[in-house]
Amino acid sequence: MTIRQRMHAPFAVLALGVVLGLVAVVAGAGLWLHAAQSGVNAGAGDQSASVAAILFGVFLAICAGHELWRRKMR
Repeated sequence: MTIRQRMHAPFAVLALGVVLGLVAVVAGAGLWLHAAQSGVNAGAGDQSASVAAILFGVFLAICAGHELWRRKMR
């Protein structure tokens, strides 16, 4: 493996972290909307799961984005 190939691997992993974070935020928002539309028929943990997914996605996207920014500035 050359030095050039080793340098691109962390960038791809961090970019994937940002994408997965955004997907988790969208999934959490979808769960939230579904729970809000279901009203009384919604399960007990639907809104809690949606909030957890949104928080996890935001945390993942921010951390990965920060690392990408930090590596870019080096």
